[in-house]
Amino acid sequence: MKTVIALGSNFNQTENISKAQALLKQYFKDVRFTEAQWTEPIGIESDNFLNCIGTFETTWTLTQVQQCLKEIEMSMGDSHENHQQGKVLIDIDLAQYGGKIVKEIIWL
Repeated sequence: MKTVIALGSNFNQTENISKAQALLKQYFKDVRFTEAQWTEPIGIESDNFLNCIGTFETTWTLTQVQQCLKEIEMSMGDSHENHQQGKVLIDIDLAQYGGKIVKEIIWL
């Protein structure tokens, strides 16, 4: 199943995006990433975000992919509490799974 994900960070941005990409490559061997781009925050006051898009093919179910992305976020120390304070260590959103749009990417 063709899968599209969006990565974003507004704290130690370059380091956190690189670490998330490395972790994602452990699970999805063929994942490819766009060049990261800086964007202004939308809806929160914070430092600028560093974002990129990842694409890969998988045989995993939608639920399995979503769980894996959440586990990577948690392993990197991201939390709901941090988000409430405007601090996003890493956010990995599942944007598309097969032909289904799961979440719109607002910074594109």
